[in-house]
Amino acid sequence: MEAKPIVVRHLRPSDAAAIIEIQHASPQMAQWKAADYERLARNPHGLALVAESSAEASVQSNAVAGFLAALAIGDEAEIQNLAVRADQRRQGIARALIEEAQRRLAARGVRNVFLEVRQSNLAARTLYSSLGYSECGLRRRYYTSDGEDALVLRRQLSAG
Repeated sequence: MEAKPIVVRHLRPSDAAAIIEIQHASPQMAQWKAADYERLARNPHGLALVAESSAEASVQSNAVAGFLAALAIGDEAEIQNLAVRADQRRQGIARALIEEAQRRLAARGVRNVFLEVRQSNLAARTLYSSLGYSECGLRRRYYTSDGEDALVLRRQLSAG
C-alpha cells in the first residue's frame, strides 16, 4: 500500500470541529476547548499545526488527520497537545507534525523542546525516542484523570 502524502499547515478556525472530534476520541489526552487552540494559534509564542492527507483533502473540505499544539518561550518550547485520528495512526502523521514543529521552532531560535508523555504510552515513547527525545524528568501523578505519572522528555534542536 502506497503512503499518502501528508500536508502540515497552520491551524485555521475552520479546523476546530475536527480537532475537538479527534481530541474527544482520545480521552486520555488533555481536553482543550476550540477557543484554546484558536488563542494559541494567534499567540506570537504559540504554534498550532494540523496535518491532513493531501489525497483526503481533495475529497473532503476538512480532512484533518491530526494536530499539534506547542508554546515557545525564549529558547525553549513545550509540545502541549498532540493527537492523530484513530483510523489514521501509524501512517507517519504524528512524526510529520513533530518534525515540522521542530523545524518551525528551530527557525524561531528554540534550542530545547520538552513534552510530557504517559509512562504507559509505549507507542508514543517509541516515536519520541526515534525522533531524538530522551527522558529528563518525572512528574508524579501528573494526569488528574487517573493519577498516572508522566515522563518529561527533551530534545535539543540544532542551531541553524
